[in-house]
Formats: sequence, C-alpha cells, structure tokens
Amino acid sequence: MLRTERLWLDSPVLSDRYAVAEYCRDPLFETLMTLPWPYEQRHADYFLYRVVPGGWLSGDELTWAVRDSEHGPLLGVIGWRRELGDIGFWLGAPHRGRGLMTEAVVAVTDWLAEELRLAEIAWECVVGNAASVSVARKAGFEYTGERPTQLTFRDGTHPLAWHGLLNTAEPRVERPGWPA
Repeated sequence: MLRTERLWLDSPVLSDRYAVAEYCRDPLFETLMTLPWPYEQRHADYFLYRVVPGGWLSGDELTWAVRDSEHGPLLGVIGWRRELGDIGFWLGAPHRGRGLMTEAVVAVTDWLAEELRLAEIAWECVVGNAASVSVARKAGFEYTGERPTQLTFRDGTHPLAWHGLLNTAEPRVERPGWPA
C-alpha cells in the first residue's frame, strides 16, 4: 500500500472487477494497449484472480489499484514487470486530466527504487499515446527514442512505440526531447 497527497495505491481486489471491465472497454485501449479486445468481464476476472495475486506472489509483476481513498473506487491501475523492468498504467476515462496518474507513477517508481533498489525503470507506449507521454515526461523519464514495442500485441505484432527511462538516482525534472 502506498499513499500520496491525493491517492491511495493498493492491490486491485475482486470487487474492482466491474470497474476494470468497464474502463478496459474504452475504445482508446483497442489500439493503444495489449489487452484482449473486445474486453470482456472474463478478462477482468482473470486479471484479478490470477495475474494480480500471482504477480505479487512471484514478484514478477507488481500491480497497484489507483484510488482516491482507502476504500475508494478504482480509478486506474499501475504495474511494474520484472522481465522488462518497465511500468505500465491506465486510468479510467472519467478520472483523466487531473495529474492523478503522474502522482501515482512517482509514488510507485519511488517505491521501486527504494524497496527493490532499482537504478532504472523503463516505460513505453504506442506512438500517438500523448497522455502516456505526458505522464512519463512529468514523472521525470528521459525520452530514449522510437522503436518497436517490447510487448507483443494481440495480433502478434510489435507496433512502433515511444520509449523512456527513469534513472532513479537523478532529480525528477522534465527533460527535453519528447515527441510533440
């Protein structure tokens, strides 16, 4: 569990299942995310029953729910994958545009640096995902270029992606060079 000025980050739970399914049906997710499409309730259930607890148990994928209070509704999700050393995140459409995800990313990357002693944390998003770029830039990531995604998309491809890297020993400042 992590806390910030406005957020409560904890493990997603089974009672989040309907919110996960609703948010992941956002038409933006079809082209910008690796999630199954069309996204169905069974996908949310699998994520919450298997992926989240299994990831925490093995330490291979750590996932936090983003909430506005201890027992508040799910606003979004942020996770870190050991295999790629990267973070990924999404926020439900009604909660975007208030800087909540940037606040969550800073909290999670600070925790990863302190608790797991990570010197670097990677990030990527499909080219054109301006909202994700904005979060990474504001959270202090450095833009490292455009190349195929590390993650395989549902059709087996690796679309072009923007990549960034956070050096956890450096100050968190917005760095130049990001795509417009």
